[in-house]
Amino acid sequence: MENDPLWVDEMRTDLGDAPVERFLHRASGMRLYVPGTPRTKSQLTALGGPDIARWISDRYAGDYVDVPSIRAQTRDGLRHALREAPDTPVNELANRFGVTARRVLQVKAALAEEEEPPLLKVMRRASSE
Repeated sequence: MENDPLWVDEMRTDLGDAPVERFLHRASGMRLYVPGTPRTKSQLTALGGPDIARWISDRYAGDYVDVPSIRAQTRDGLRHALREAPDTPVNELANRFGVTARRVLQVKAALAEEEEPPLLKVMRRASSE
């Protein structure tokens, strides 16, 4: 099943950052079967603990969940942070998301290019010729 990646954000809101981060580090990129009821010997319970297993079982019982990779979470989180607070120091963002300052600058440049109005792109291209 293709799960909406926002389920992780909802789980963070309900259970807190620390347990969800631990779960993401342990199960990053995995596809896990969700038993109908949280069992003590399930892979989901072993990786996430009883609270996370219960939370996921309540929503996806009998199905599979695709746990987002840490890399995807970092990428999306960094992009979101740059959109919300573009003046945040590069080193602070690099430290928070576990990437290099150079990577933060690359993502910042890519965002600026994506959000640039089309007419401005045409004008830049014309002036460089």
